[in-house]
Amino acid sequence: MAQQILLKRLKGKLRIAHLFEKGKVYHSQNILLKILENNPDDALYAAVSVSKRNFVRAVDRNRIKRQLREALRLSSHGITMKGSAMLIFKGKTLPQTAILVEEVNALLQGLNGNATTGV
Repeated sequence: MAQQILLKRLKGKLRIAHLFEKGKVYHSQNILLKILENNPDDALYAAVSVSKRNFVRAVDRNRIKRQLREALRLSSHGITMKGSAMLIFKGKTLPQTAILVEEVNALLQGLNGNATTGV
């Protein structure tokens, strides 16, 4: 049985900069996932981000961030890797939570070898 991985918040400029420099990119229709496997402890440090250009109102950005965190929490049973990750919402319209959960599930299952990667 796989060991449960803890979800923690990704903090700090240096860790985020390191993630963007050396991390791999996986993407779905509305979500871009940057991931870097480099953590010695049993935790996945995750962050979420929404573009201010696409969603001018802070209320909308905060709602999408909450939805992304919830989707990550619901999909955490499928996480087997340790390291740093960032979910970036790249859609143009307000999403439904169920759609985000499906996309995050697909991305996390795709980490095992069958996701679309790109830069």
